[in-house]
Amino acid sequence: MPREVNNTSIDKSNDIESKLRESEEKFQSLINNLSDIILEGNSKTIVTYVSPQCYDIMGYKPDEIVGRSALDFIHPEDTTKIAKVILTGIKTKKPISVPKYRLLHKNGNFIFVSAKGKYIDRNGDGRFIVAIRDITARVEIEQKLIESSTKYKLISENASDLILVASEDLIIEYVNKEPLYKLGGYSVDDVLGKRALNFIHIDDAKNALIKFFNAFNREGHGTIEARIKHKHGHLVYVEIHGSLFHNEKGEPKALLITRDITDRKNAEKLILEENKKLLGLSQIKSELIATTSHELKTPLNSIYAASQLLLSNFKDQIGEEALKFVEMIHRGGQKLKFLIENLLDTSKIESEKMILHLQQENIVELTTNSINDIKYWADNRNINIVVDHPKQMYVLVDRIKIEQVITNILSNAIKFTLPKGEIHIRIYEEDQWVNISVKDNGIGLTRKEIKSLFRKFGKIDHFGKDFEVESEGTGLGLFISKEIVELHSGEILVESKGRNKGSIFNIRLPILQQA
Repeated sequence: MPREVNNTSIDKSNDIESKLRESEEKFQSLINNLSDIILEGNSKTIVTYVSPQCYDIMGYKPDEIVGRSALDFIHPEDTTKIAKVILTGIKTKKPISVPKYRLLHKNGNFIFVSAKGKYIDRNGDGRFIVAIRDITARVEIEQKLIESSTKYKLISENASDLILVASEDLIIEYVNKEPLYKLGGYSVDDVLGKRALNFIHIDDAKNALIKFFNAFNREGHGTIEARIKHKHGHLVYVEIHGSLFHNEKGEPKALLITRDITDRKNAEKLILEENKKLLGLSQIKSELIATTSHELKTPLNSIYAASQLLLSNFKDQIGEEALKFVEMIHRGGQKLKFLIENLLDTSKIESEKMILHLQQENIVELTTNSINDIKYWADNRNINIVVDHPKQMYVLVDRIKIEQVITNILSNAIKFTLPKGEIHIRIYEEDQWVNISVKDNGIGLTRKEIKSLFRKFGKIDHFGKDFEVESEGTGLGLFISKEIVELHSGEILVESKGRNKGSIFNIRLPILQQA
């Protein structure tokens, strides 16, 4: 029966992964064909994804932006405004819009952009999806139009966007010819002297009027999205940016710059649909992994504990041939035990369900327990473990989780240390931190390898290389360890001078403050 459950689970997982890849490929194809920047960020404004267009518009490569706060790239005078919009989006779950603000270009200059997006909350995993458009050219055009009517006409007639000038009650007084025909199929005579709202879909017209006048009264400008009626009967999605200005006679006028966004609206709809599918498939996969892992955990613990008991208490009573098989069972059970625990912890981290049970604990005792857990493995690889620590040192930690972290770090050191090597463990206090230093004289790490160490599935393979090390594993151990330590307000540091020069992993935890 356990074998049938496992095969069914594997088939389901493979099918989900195939659908997940198809959705991701479709999603990426849509992103690559947009001219706007598509950005995803969490509720703390940390950027989790940005499309390649950020290089063309801002001069930054995606990996220079991901992981940083989106506010880092916003002009200091605009950050408060953007922060308020973000908070509003999180509270209301309604679409957000910022018609104009400034972003930092990598060359040090600021560019003008507009942004539209929405906060999506799926099973507690909140994300902003935002489309950012470069409007620097448009802002410059608007400024020039206000400064000079002659320049204004010259520029507007050569602009690709539809530009209208209307009276205070939105009667059209000027429109540029070519964009008008291209966007709506109308001639200039068709629209001059008529209200701009007459060309907007009736369901959008009232809303447009209210938004425009509210925005004009507050800030002197505003942006809406609406559907306009093409002369041939169909509807076109447009973005209309309106600004108030006064002509030479001091009369108030409205400058309306209109752009066709039909393709963008269709793409945004598909992106949201694909994002929902991705989140759904990811959730199903996480639940499947968690369920399967729980089913395997109980029988595996029995196998592991039984083999450990045999090796600890009955080793001398087992024949040499049988002992090899018991050792094989123990090694396999230990690896599977670590794998299942890592899968369960990864699932908890992704769903933000990992809860710490903090108590005052002797970190020396916890470290000793971890050493005892893996000593049999170290002895089999003929690796000497040297310990340097005081009798006791107390910290406020989750005992089980921190033992898991220490065991993960020690296991990593044993895997990548050659037989007859040495691991030195030192526990000491320094600058309000308790440090657990694990130093080995193993194969070391390159700079490239250090960068990928703490990523999910950031496994470093050494197959085909001349190293007597163990490369089995999923790459989850260090990722989970880092997350656990950071939940304790601590950090994990790593040092290595390069290949065959060993490594030092340092677990730093804040010292327990006595009342």
